[in-house]
Amino acid sequence: MNPALGVCGILLAACVTSTDTGSSTLIVTGTWDYSASQTSPVASISATMLVTSQSNGVFQGTIAGSVSAGGPPTSVSGTVAGQTVNDTVVDFDVFLNADPNGRRHVATAVRDTMKGSWVENGSGSPSGSFMAIRRSGP
Repeated sequence: MNPALGVCGILLAACVTSTDTGSSTLIVTGTWDYSASQTSPVASISATMLVTSQSNGVFQGTIAGSVSAGGPPTSVSGTVAGQTVNDTVVDFDVFLNADPNGRRHVATAVRDTMKGSWVENGSGSPSGSFMAIRRSGP
């Protein structure tokens, strides 16, 4: 079994597989103020997430911001790709600084706010929580 899918099951019961088409009723395109915390090692990320396209629930975009881990903030940027699971759940990966170990995000979306958990795929498996608030969009 794919470890990311197992973690997704722990994070939220509404997991999907890569062959699912998502939901077309929850629209996530737009500009989002994204903040995340990491439990170990302790760190926080503050970024702007831009979801530029969405079709049949599948979406993609970019993210750029900074990570703070006790020292001066470090710039991060990357890509976002995922899907809406239903009318209230999103499931997406964030790939920061070309790291092949994406961070799997599963969240509940209520109006213009996403809130949930994330876990990194790969060794060490850091994890944490995140929130994104839509600043602008459709």
